[in-house]
This record gives sequence, C-alpha cells and structure tokens, in this order.
Amino acid sequence: MNEHDLQACAEACGMSIEFREGEALLAGQPVQCLRLPADAASGIEAALKGAGISPLVTADADGARILLLDRGQALRESLSAEGPGSLEALGERAASWQALHPAGAMPEATGYRRGVLQQLLRERADSLGQTLSAGEREMLDAELHHQSLYRFEDLPLAGSYWHSVRVYPDGAGLADLVMPPAPVPAFWQLARIALALAVDEAGEIRGDAYRALLAGYHAKRPLAAIERGAAPTLLRLAALEDWIARRESGAAGESERERLVALQGHAARVQSMWVRAA
Repeated sequence: MNEHDLQACAEACGMSIEFREGEALLAGQPVQCLRLPADAASGIEAALKGAGISPLVTADADGARILLLDRGQALRESLSAEGPGSLEALGERAASWQALHPAGAMPEATGYRRGVLQQLLRERADSLGQTLSAGEREMLDAELHHQSLYRFEDLPLAGSYWHSVRVYPDGAGLADLVMPPAPVPAFWQLARIALALAVDEAGEIRGDAYRALLAGYHAKRPLAAIERGAAPTLLRLAALEDWIARRESGAAGESERERLVALQGHAARVQSMWVRAA
C-alpha cells in the first residue's frame, strides 16, 4: 500500500499513522495494513487467531475488512541458535501458518488461479520496459525463461504467506503477511525467508542456516519431493522479485541483480543442500 491508502486504512480504524524512513508507524511501532473483501478476510482472521495474533480489525464504508498488524522492527543482528526466534523455530512457524491458512481457505474468485505467482512477476517485469539496460534485459529474459521451464502449478498450494522476518518483543518472527489474489506454492514462503536469512548480498549461501530453516519446516510439514526439486528455482524467483521491487522503487538495484546472478550459478549446490537436509 502507498501512504495514501495506509492513511485511509488508519482513518477507518480511527487511528493516526505517522510515516518515517519509509515505514508506517502507529504509536511509534511499525504496522502493516490489509484491506480485504469480507469473504477473504474471514479465513485470514481465523488463521491469525489460531496463531495467537490479534490485529486491530474494522470495516470500511464499502464493507471491506481492514486489518492493522504489528510489523515488528527491522532485523539487524543474526538470529539465535535456539529458542523461539531461531531459524529452526521460524521454519516451524512457516509450516504451521500454512496449516492454518491453506489454499482451500481462500474464497472462490475469478482471475488468476494456479500460476499466479509467476504471472504477477512476469507482468511486473514487463512493466519495467525501456528502463532496463541491454544487459539487464538479457539477464531478466534468461531468468524468466528458466522459470518458465518449471511447472509450479503442480506444487502444493497455500492461501497466504509471510514475506519476511522482523523482530518482535519476544524475538524474531514472521512479518509482512501477503494475501495474494489466488493460491501460491506453499514453498514460496520458505524461499522468501531463506533468501532473507541464509543468503548474503553477494549470493553466497550459508548452508547451516539454510538447513536449519528447512529442518524446522520439514518437522512440521514434510516437504514433498517436487518441493525439494523446486527449491533452487523458487529461491531465484524470490531474488528476482527483490530486484524487480528495487527497480520499481526507482533504485538501480545493482546489489539485488548481482545476488540473482550469483544464485543462478548455485543451482546444483542449493539442490544438494535441501535434498540432504530433507
């Protein structure tokens, strides 16, 4: 959401949101706002309740449900080796969330169905158009071609996902809930978290962190063989999304581009990490 939409959500909730350094703050704390149709919101609200999360909920004049969620603080330090904020615990939380809000919890809707994730990213990539250099266009076309070779629509699906990790009063936790227009691969959430916590800016992968995250997820929701096979490609897709987002913001996105290029060369190594761990 942009600042105007966030302010409208806050006003509907009777709250005043302040903006500082790109973050929306409510009483000094970062918040996220979701505006959802009532039929879509019911499943999310039930899942949040099951996860012990209590957002501020209200309805606007059009009958849509507005949810204000605590977003947590930016993650600035490495995670603990054990405890509720460890990588393994985060993997467990990711798996537990997808049990609370599976694809079947989403209301029937028109438009995008299976393949929504790739379709949306392709549209965002196409919208960059003439802003790309010849080298960037070549890299993007090569990655989109690589992604098109995989049948992500055959992967187990989820109704929503947490996009990142931030710090809450009780430690690191999942943040930035996304309610897509249709189900996305269940593994997408894990790919997003792994990119944030187990891959550095140069695209180097911390194998120990990668395996710990997977171990926690796999313990709660055993990964299907097709998901383990798709892991390297979905990790690259997450890196592609980050690069596109940086370009959409008007930044050069050079570090994100270099990270994606590095991951393109690590596919076999990433595959061996996940297969062994699972």
